[in-house]
Amino acid sequence: MENKTSAINIQIDSNLKKEATSVLTELGLSMSSAINLFLKQVVKKNGIPFEITNMSPKKKILDVVCGLIMKDGKCLIARRKKDDHLFGRWEFPGGRRIGLEDERKTLDRAFNDELGIKTEIKDYITHSICEYPGHIVDLKLYECNYISGEFKLNIHSEYKWVDIEELLDYDLADADVILSKFLIKKYIEETRK
Repeated sequence: MENKTSAINIQIDSNLKKEATSVLTELGLSMSSAINLFLKQVVKKNGIPFEITNMSPKKKILDVVCGLIMKDGKCLIARRKKDDHLFGRWEFPGGRRIGLEDERKTLDRAFNDELGIKTEIKDYITHSICEYPGHIVDLKLYECNYISGEFKLNIHSEYKWVDIEELLDYDLADADVILSKFLIKKYIEETRK
């Protein structure tokens, strides 16, 4: 069987070509071999064979955990106080992980410190990654049930119990918008069953 080849004519930055050729030479590959390898991976993966993102790698990534706290069929959201960069925005309550702290311990600590409540922390639901000025937030969401406690607001100015399908009626923090869209879609699918 005859092996047919085709030529590809591409335009690239001359400095990039020089640097890439140097790296490929050290690896014992020609530019043509490297492009062939890349295209084979595109076909194999049925897409680009590496993650493409517009997030800046120079920004600090904050590992944050929050809870979908349910009570009587409604979920809890809280509004940030004035002295916060998310002033006035609504969110699912939670907190930033400290070191390698267990995510459930983070939630227990945050719910106690920030709201004065006790919850039953259940299963992980999903997460969102969102870029803010100066940092990136990796926000993980857990299903939780409210158990007890009188609300004390330390970093929030108010809280509300709302229906899941109403979440997008509030001015949510960007990372919480992503989580809310997921929850609304999940809620609609579950109610149709």
